[in-house]
Amino acid sequence: MREVTGLMVAFDRATVATFTLTIIVILRAGGLRPGLRRLADTAGQARWGVVSLGIVNFAGTSVLAMTAQQFLPASVNGLINNLAPLWLSIFAAMMGTAVRPVMLVTGSALAAVGVAIVLLGDTLLASFTGGSGATMPDADATTWIGVAISLTGSVLICYQNYLARKVVQGLDPVAITALGSACGSLIVGLVLATGTGGTLSGFGTVSVPTALVLVWLGTVSTAFNFTLWTYALSQLPVARIVNLQYLVPPLGVVVSVVFLGEPVGPGLVVGAPAILVGIILAQRGTAMARA
Repeated sequence: MREVTGLMVAFDRATVATFTLTIIVILRAGGLRPGLRRLADTAGQARWGVVSLGIVNFAGTSVLAMTAQQFLPASVNGLINNLAPLWLSIFAAMMGTAVRPVMLVTGSALAAVGVAIVLLGDTLLASFTGGSGATMPDADATTWIGVAISLTGSVLICYQNYLARKVVQGLDPVAITALGSACGSLIVGLVLATGTGGTLSGFGTVSVPTALVLVWLGTVSTAFNFTLWTYALSQLPVARIVNLQYLVPPLGVVVSVVFLGEPVGPGLVVGAPAILVGIILAQRGTAMARA
């Protein structure tokens, strides 16, 4: 992926997702004209909500995550960037929308610690226990810049979930996601057109393996992933489901173990149970009535 910049990846994800989801909307509507009419009707009902989703979901969060990646190790960036469930749990507790606010926040925090153990693995455990393994690298100025960017991204993801929940109510989740990705694609594309953070012409020179990865990121990782999550948000309060995002890191490690033959490290063994217990506690602490 060294052939493309972070901003180019963000543009790719939004653009490929737009085409993928537009095709799905057309197929579900039974033809080109009904599909386009459904998109137009959804845009008219959602209005500025779609633009906001495009800015936050497909432009803001992606750009911040990719930018932070330039300053932080992938594991550290992944941990910080995915703290949105914790912020949402704290917000729900403060707003009085949780049945058991202390249990909700405690469970979310425990799950976040479990994610840290899974992602940082032996390095983090060695740092905590004083073992002879690798230790966490010293933080310099650029590291703290990356931390600040990644934290900002996690807060934006927190807002993204709240915003999506409000916008998608009563509307087609697939159409909403397609329109949001289209807005995000336009915004990031305009930036790339100025030569900032990459170029549009750069996509014409990428290798086949990179092109395949970009297609995967736009379809499975973005189009289907975002649509499924938007659908979930249309059915349940944010606080009820957001902590399930903590399952992503351990599932990724499990996939690596099963399909790539990677060894099972202590990070997964210790972190996964903490995540599961944390999610259970958080689920018991959430309210069903409000988001």
